[in-house]
Amino acid sequence: MSKRKATEKLILEYIDKIAPGGENKKLYQDLFKRMNDKEFEEFMLKLKNKKLTLSVVVPNTGKTNLNVERNFKIGKELGYNFFQKLLVSGDRNLPDYKTPIEFCVLSLPVRRAAQLLTKKISIPIDDKSIDLTTGQVTGKSKGSKLTMPEIQVLAGMGFKESLDELMKIRGGDLGAKSALSTLLMRQGTASQEVINQYSTGVVSTKTFSTYLKAQHIKNNL
Repeated sequence: MSKRKATEKLILEYIDKIAPGGENKKLYQDLFKRMNDKEFEEFMLKLKNKKLTLSVVVPNTGKTNLNVERNFKIGKELGYNFFQKLLVSGDRNLPDYKTPIEFCVLSLPVRRAAQLLTKKISIPIDDKSIDLTTGQVTGKSKGSKLTMPEIQVLAGMGFKESLDELMKIRGGDLGAKSALSTLLMRQGTASQEVINQYSTGVVSTKTFSTYLKAQHIKNNL
């Protein structure tokens, strides 16, 4: 058996194992039939260089179904381990450490969020219009907002101080916000170390605590 035939056989075998039913196997059989040796070699080089990946088509209402446990077994057959110990980066107060247990680690496609600051930004007139339930600026004083995907990106990149400013100081802590505004007006610069001394807590947290207490749910928020 030629090297190409052996490679095709291996691909077709595992494509059919991942998505049993023959549909995906037939797609690759037809693809290989249309390729000459040079095109097949280029195809394999793209796979090797991770410019292409083998994929399967699994319609929601089709007969073929993916199975996690089956995929773990297939990975084991191929010598691939889905589970790894993670090296977690600490901050300036904590060292890096390796997790004692293994976690499932997958290579997944990443799609950039469609949100662009230029699409949702506005120029506030002042910072005096405050929502009493959240402590955040609103109406004519609102410039932009921070969404959960953006928060997750900042957290993943380790921007703790940025999150403290955006979610706490500018996100409803009236005491810290007042100190920030005062320092910026007087000095043109501000430091979180100084500002946090005037923190009075985020209003939305106090509001949520009040809602819970109104339902007779004790809490320490």
